[in-house]
Amino acid sequence: MLRRNKNGIEVGDRFVKTDDPKTVWVVAGRGSSVAPMPHFQVVQEGYYSRMRTLAESVLLDPDYYRRVSEN
Repeated sequence: MLRRNKNGIEVGDRFVKTDDPKTVWVVAGRGSSVAPMPHFQVVQEGYYSRMRTLAESVLLDPDYYRRVSEN
């Protein structure tokens, strides 16, 4: 049985910026595999053409983003 690492990031995880808690960003996939640190592509929930690529460390830093649960 696979166990989920609660600190890790997986496709489908949802985050909000700490300074904009109304906008939800959903992890859509992994970013470049060439970068020395893991990156993830996130899309704005409801506006999937709006995409960002963020470092794992930024998504997991509570000063910038906070993980949110499913509705």
